[in-house]
Amino acid sequence: MMMRINKICGILNLTESRLATNPLTLFRPVAALPFACRYRLIDFPLTNLSTAGVETVGVFLKDNSLRSVYDHVRSGREWGLDSVHGGLFFFSAPSEDRGTGLGTEGDIYNYFKNIEFIEKSEADYTVVMGTRMLCNVDVKAVLRSHIEQGADITVVYKSVDHLSKDDQQISCMTIGDDGLVRGLKSCSLQMKENKALVNMEIYLMKSTLLIRLIRNAVAENEHCNLNDVLHRAIIKLPTNGFEYTGYLKSINSVKSYYDANIDMLQEANMTALLKGNQNIHTKVKNEAPTFYARTSHVSDSLVANGCMMKGEVAHSVIFRNVTIEQKAVVDSSIILQGSYIGSNAELRYVVLDKQVRIEPNTKLIGTKDKPIVIEKNSVISRISEEGEQVLKGVSHFHGNELEV
Repeated sequence: MMMRINKICGILNLTESRLATNPLTLFRPVAALPFACRYRLIDFPLTNLSTAGVETVGVFLKDNSLRSVYDHVRSGREWGLDSVHGGLFFFSAPSEDRGTGLGTEGDIYNYFKNIEFIEKSEADYTVVMGTRMLCNVDVKAVLRSHIEQGADITVVYKSVDHLSKDDQQISCMTIGDDGLVRGLKSCSLQMKENKALVNMEIYLMKSTLLIRLIRNAVAENEHCNLNDVLHRAIIKLPTNGFEYTGYLKSINSVKSYYDANIDMLQEANMTALLKGNQNIHTKVKNEAPTFYARTSHVSDSLVANGCMMKGEVAHSVIFRNVTIEQKAVVDSSIILQGSYIGSNAELRYVVLDKQVRIEPNTKLIGTKDKPIVIEKNSVISRISEEGEQVLKGVSHFHGNELEV
């Protein structure tokens, strides 16, 4: 069989730092974060790749969080990645480099030890992307631009009018009139500028070039990450900038995760992200329809299947199998799967991780800038203070049981 022209191999770089999104990422990588009632963040790059006809995808992790990702994607059937001509492959770092998620050598050695994966894919091009940049990118269009411009590397960027404090962790680019990348610097240096070109950490190049970059980094005994290698490469080599104009949110803090979910309450944002260049695919779960009692009042919210709604919900995102009892109030909050909210409880600007139990008469009041986050499997129980239990201005709770 003749090899298809311009075949693409995909690499999902899941060595993203989890510290800024704790406690939501204490026991899961960023890729496994639930989103918009039924998705995980990894669904977006997987859809971007599979829609472009990518048949072979390597998932590279740096710590022992493989299970949460594998439980969701399995064989990749939902994304058409279970064919006999390619497939979904998982690569974890050696055990001595796990644990903290940081490692001592950087992730480049994990790619070097598994470089045969790229060679055996027999792909002309390889595209590298992560899951922190929430977007719906047409990878075919990126490849067409790459071939037309004739550059060594193509990097995807987004022009934004305003940078938030959370965006200081990402990098911005300078692009010349010829469309080539001229420089790369921290977005923290552009906070006061009107326009910023955000590096979306999506890189497309010939597979032979990527292999050479990885081998050179190891030969020079560099203890670095693949992103560091690619950052240097786009400055040294002719690099084409491809402008993305769709919805983008960089998930690099609890607040940005909260904001991205709340953004989906606006139809324009939901359409742009979930149905933009292609419909986003995810693992299918069959649940009974949500039950709405006569005592319930739900407005301006996304509610998944399998819920029991008896209280009041406004401007919130409610995941599967959540129970909200009578006279409970949930406003501007994100409630993940399997959580329980007792009667007369009040939650405003709160993120509940999975299987959290909020006892009756408990009050959690956060703010838009500092939503309260409750760790997975926690129990929040009532304690009276002058007839009212109020918790204000607290960012996180840790531990399996907490009294407030």
